[in-house]
Amino acid sequence: MSSASGEIQQTEDSGPDGPERRSVTALAEALMPNQPSLELIALLAALVGDALVLLFIDDPWMRLLLGLLLLAVIVWSSARIGVLDIITRAPVEPVYKRRFVRLRGQVQQLLDEIRRLNWMAVDVERGFRNRESATQEMDIIETRLKELIAQIRSTAGQLSSEVDTELDSEQKDSAAT
Repeated sequence: MSSASGEIQQTEDSGPDGPERRSVTALAEALMPNQPSLELIALLAALVGDALVLLFIDDPWMRLLLGLLLLAVIVWSSARIGVLDIITRAPVEPVYKRRFVRLRGQVQQLLDEIRRLNWMAVDVERGFRNRESATQEMDIIETRLKELIAQIRSTAGQLSSEVDTELDSEQKDSAAT
């Protein structure tokens, strides 16, 4: 028996693992691309098809029907390719540990007090606060600013301990929520 390419001929003495079997497998592998590339082609074709449906189909029901059909192909092919695995194996940015957590906290307090001082002055200018009580409050803020600057001067250059670093990460988590 000969194949379409003429490479394979059956002989009576070729066994199940003989040269005929190996050449059929080699021919099949050469003619068929590997499985992930077929799924990748299906994924890309479905994505392009879905984009074309969204752009050129005006009937909402037809758009919904074709979009859902193509969505099934997109989900199936991306699951077969392992897109989720590829995404989760992507390199993660290295975590930068702050070295001067205490200093950062004090500078943040300083900025908060400066903002408070500014808004106090804005409130007085707009007439929302009494000038005398606002002036007293601004004097208290000024005193606090001087204290913070003295603390910052003494803290500058001191490396933070692990406890300070953990506290800083907990403050970020609580601020994010």
